[in-house]
Order: sequence, then structure tokens, then C-alpha cells
Amino acid sequence: MSESKSSNAAKAPATVRAACFDGVVWIRAEGRGNYQSSGPIRKFVQAMIQCGYQRYVVDLAACDHMDSTFMGTLAGLSQNIGTLAQGSLTIINVSPRNIDLLENLGLHLLINVEALGDPQRIPAEVGAALMELPMMENPEKEIILAAHEALVATNPDNAARFQDVLDYLKQESDTQPAG
Repeated sequence: MSESKSSNAAKAPATVRAACFDGVVWIRAEGRGNYQSSGPIRKFVQAMIQCGYQRYVVDLAACDHMDSTFMGTLAGLSQNIGTLAQGSLTIINVSPRNIDLLENLGLHLLINVEALGDPQRIPAEVGAALMELPMMENPEKEIILAAHEALVATNPDNAARFQDVLDYLKQESDTQPAG
């Protein structure tokens, strides 16, 4: 029975909720942090940068796994937040497994990562409205390409890991007709 619950949790759809509270943008990823949730997070953060927000917190307490596109999106956003907003990105409530994934790609050198401990509650849970961001069934290849380029920019060792993905996505971009 516990296996059934475990496999159902792994198959649960990704959900991303966000709120702005007291000058901080809070984002909670639930389920699998993957390519489908990367685009909505990226677009939301870009809009918040334009609004002048500088502090960003991503809560991964309910995120059971992250794919390379999701992690690359976080890396790219951290770079943009630092450059465009002179701000910071912190990832909180990170499970040991997800810490290993982030460290394996060198993201812990770019992003402040706080391990799972006493869960920090998103302020929205105690008063402000928490908004759900829509997921993308088929995200644009540009989002996936930018995420993987950010991983390589973060850690040159990632170039060998993701070279095939980058080559494929660049080839796909070159063969698509201009719209």
C-alpha cells in the first residue's frame, strides 16, 4: 500500500504557487520540478523583476524531484535576478536528494540553498493569496535551451553532460521556420 502511495506521489502533476509578500517573491514548487513548470516560473519571475522585486525565495519542501530544465531555469533566473534586479534567489526546504542534484551541477555555488529543516511557511499561507501558475504541456524549446545553457554557464563541467541536448535543441531551432 505504501508503494502505491509513493508511486502516486511521484506521478502527481507539478504545481507552482506564487505570492509577493513584504517585498519578497515566494514561489513553491510541488510535485516534480520539471520542464512543464519551468516556463511559468521563468515568465513570472521576469515579470516580477520588471516590477522591481529583488528578493526571491523558492520553496522545495513539497518538490520530490527536479529535472535538468527546472534546475537550469533556477540557475538562469538567479543570474538574471543578480544582474537585472541586483537581487538574490534563495532555495529553501531542499531535500537531501535535491541538494545532491543541485550540487552535482554546481548550482550551490550560484544559489543560496537551505536544507530541509523546520519548514518556512510562505507568508501567503497566513493571510495573503497564493496564486497557482499555469503549467505548460509543451513548453517552447527556447525555454529548455536557455535552461541548459544556464547550467553550462554555471559550471563548465556541465558542457559535456548536456552537449547532446544543446546540439539537438539548437538544431531544432535552426530547422524551424521563422514565424
